[in-house]
Amino acid sequence: MAINYPGMGEGYATAYQISATPFVTSSVLALGEVREIEFGTVSRFFVVRNTSADSVLAVGFTENGLKPENSNYFILSGSESFSADLRTDRLFLSGVSGATTMFSVVGGLTDRKSTRLNSSHVSESRMPSSA
Repeated sequence: MAINYPGMGEGYATAYQISATPFVTSSVLALGEVREIEFGTVSRFFVVRNTSADSVLAVGFTENGLKPENSNYFILSGSESFSADLRTDRLFLSGVSGATTMFSVVGGLTDRKSTRLNSSHVSESRMPSSA
């Protein structure tokens, strides 16, 4: 009897449990500026820190989520940090108060590429049109 071994893919847990490759960046944002931090591969964990003492940093998972009318982001006040064991391939940061906001991002990355679909992806049906 044949044994079905799990194949590599989005549900392959072992790929996310291995030691992570380090990712580190820091920069300064102007008031209202949005910056995309792209990891290149899927994260195992990340830490975002607002390194400014007197400004506020908004952190979201989409650029659209950072818009005030959507409010799909969280806020880090001066010198606060946020850490999470989440799988993502990018973060979006914006300075929402203060003339400038300094930040740092530290992440642990897996060797898994993102499965995010881009706008050029064409969806193919699994069912034949005659079904």
